[in-house]
Amino acid sequence: MRITPNVPPNAPTPPAPIPRAEATAPVRAAFSVLNDFRYLTESDKEMLRYATGEIVEPGLIDRRGEASAFTQQLALDRRTGELAPHQEVSGVYLRNAAAAMEEFGKGRPGFTNPYSGPTFERALAWLDAHGRSRADIRM
Repeated sequence: MRITPNVPPNAPTPPAPIPRAEATAPVRAAFSVLNDFRYLTESDKEMLRYATGEIVEPGLIDRRGEASAFTQQLALDRRTGELAPHQEVSGVYLRNAAAAMEEFGKGRPGFTNPYSGPTFERALAWLDAHGRSRADIRM
């Protein structure tokens, strides 16, 4: 003999159990401390906008993908102290940095100097137009 529960034929069925969600950290809009772009000055950003066409926001660039090698190198120079926090970029600085990069890259297959080419020339032109083609030495 088979016993069946006394359930009306059109009775609603209980909902399926809801799987337990794992807690996740909230998404933060702040950028990482490791992001070199946060070290760029407003003046750096103006020069980069002219030389590369990139608009650098706080810690980010305005487009998908990587920033240009020139922008990345300038930000790295700021972060590492090669270019001091309150030191303005000058044509002398860029030329010296470019020469040091060329020396570093000698004999390294596939090496491309980030401080070279049309972007480098546009940056030098911007610096010259803004009176920063020479070194600014402050005591």
